[in-house]
Amino acid sequence: MSGRSESVSTAGRRGADWLGPLLFTVYCTSYAAFVAVAAFATFAGGVPVGGLASEAVAGVPWGIVAGFGLIIGAFVLAVLYATLARTPQDGAQK
Repeated sequence: MSGRSESVSTAGRRGADWLGPLLFTVYCTSYAAFVAVAAFATFAGGVPVGGLASEAVAGVPWGIVAGFGLIIGAFVLAVLYATLARTPQDGAQK
């Protein structure tokens, strides 16, 4: 009987195989945009001209706000993956 439950569990997981790479791509794209803005739109000649160097709230630059946003976004994507990739068998008692 354990062979049947393993095949059902494996089949349930195959349906969500696309989810991990998709969320990874979303995060990598967000991070690449952050790095591009930091590298190309923040400083001109060593002087902060905007982008991530400008103030957001209470003197905190946008770079700090965006960095924390990336960290929080990573946790949100992890929770999303953990929630959506679950199969009914994952919560079953053995």
